[in-house]
Amino acid sequence: MKRSALIAWLLFAPALSFSQGVGVGTRIDLTAKLNLNNGATGQFAQVFIPDYFWPAVDDSFTLVFHLHSASWAAENEVYRSNTNAILFNIHLGALSSPYQSYFTAQTNFQKILDSVAAVLRSNNIIAQPKIRRLILTSFSAGYAGVREILKTYYGRINALTLADGLHCNSDSATMRVQMQDFVRYARDAKEKHKVFLLTHSSITTSGYESTTATANSRVVNM
Repeated sequence: MKRSALIAWLLFAPALSFSQGVGVGTRIDLTAKLNLNNGATGQFAQVFIPDYFWPAVDDSFTLVFHLHSASWAAENEVYRSNTNAILFNIHLGALSSPYQSYFTAQTNFQKILDSVAAVLRSNNIIAQPKIRRLILTSFSAGYAGVREILKTYYGRINALTLADGLHCNSDSATMRVQMQDFVRYARDAKEKHKVFLLTHSSITTSGYESTTATANSRVVNM
């Protein structure tokens, strides 16, 4: 994918639609394999391969790794963009704490990447799958998982989209720690080493910083 096409996809990816899914393709459930709780919490994990997808000649592929949304919502955006990419979508609950807790165990991110590669291989979708480009996207509460992932896997993430999801603690010392990798990513994007898209609402929050505050004071004015 050319850089311009990648940026175009990122511009439209956060606009989660509210109609039923339109994506046509193969869906592979990874909920049980990742030991998620699909009971009261509604946790799930799923791989979606659009029907138009094809791997590169060297079996490399682009993976969109999305945190926090209904499965069809993320699928819609990938499918409608006609991006030659595979989607992995994980939903861990309504709040940010489950995402922080799950991805604090740094091995979980690599476990997911390995599981995605394994099911692509076992389902004869890609013979020897290799991630060529890794796009990390999240909506709302998923940001807490992104924050943990960046601590160890910063160098592997080629592009990052945060859709109304960049909060932090109001305590200044904690804020610096929680925001440091996001600010670093924004700086790298400014230097054209990364791709970073951040959207935010104007919803006020109590006890922690809103997406408006973090975007304006911590990322834009870095």
